[in-house]
Amino acid sequence: MKKINRLFFGTAFLSLLLFASCSDTSFEEENLNASKNLTESDKVSLFGNMSEDIQFDGYYVGADTLLFDYRTTSILDVPPVYPETITNDEPIWFINGAGNDVTRQFKSMLEIAEFTGRPVVGIHNGTKGGKLDALEIILPTNEVVEAAIEKSVLEIIDTETRVLLLGHSQGAFHLARSLRSLENQLSNSQLGQLMVETSGGAGMWFPRGPQYVHYANEGDPAPKLHGVLTPGALPGNRSVILIFDDEWYDIPPEIDTPFTRVHAQIVYLRNRLTFAEARTYAPLFGSKKINLDNL
Repeated sequence: MKKINRLFFGTAFLSLLLFASCSDTSFEEENLNASKNLTESDKVSLFGNMSEDIQFDGYYVGADTLLFDYRTTSILDVPPVYPETITNDEPIWFINGAGNDVTRQFKSMLEIAEFTGRPVVGIHNGTKGGKLDALEIILPTNEVVEAAIEKSVLEIIDTETRVLLLGHSQGAFHLARSLRSLENQLSNSQLGQLMVETSGGAGMWFPRGPQYVHYANEGDPAPKLHGVLTPGALPGNRSVILIFDDEWYDIPPEIDTPFTRVHAQIVYLRNRLTFAEARTYAPLFGSKKINLDNL
């Protein structure tokens, strides 16, 4: 049944992304200079060919778009992006959505840092191009970014280090898959150490254990078609689902689409509570939906 649901909702989500013309993408190509940070020998090869952004799949993204191979670097050694004013020194590890190159993820990291007052390190969900990215929802094949997420989490388990795992759009899909894999490696108490937040997420099934906060814009079809608002979704025990109704009206014309207006990261950031405040709404069992517009 779960495979049938994945096919049905994945097809719907694919149709959505095709219709939206991959509106998470299409930013200035002249800014795609992140590859200059690495030597040719450090680049990731895909199917024997050097691709564009996909070569950085799973890489850590730090300050000044510095890139680090997750296989040889501890995420704790990656210099984060800092906000102008720090209000919480616990870092956010951010997994970007489909169609976002390193440059676009870095811009989102800057926004996240300023809105949250927290340092941010990126775990890069590499893009092959919007249509190919969307296929991963139906036929999951990108295990690189998920391996990077799992390695990062295992580094902090049973330590005093506290981080917030944040997944936007397809980033939430990969985050959910990583957590399901970690469910088989960690105890319930260890899973309970994890703080997880999704925004406009395309992840439906989250394991019991971690502390969850999910954000879903009522006008955003992504969480409705392949996220926590989907019938049959498992948002995680004691999870909080925060819904709101908002739209990005002063959007730059070069990226303006109906989908981007309701799905962009900035729409979610400006409706966000602190994680601690959001978790005060956590139920004793199951999940609880809260309308932010009524608070």
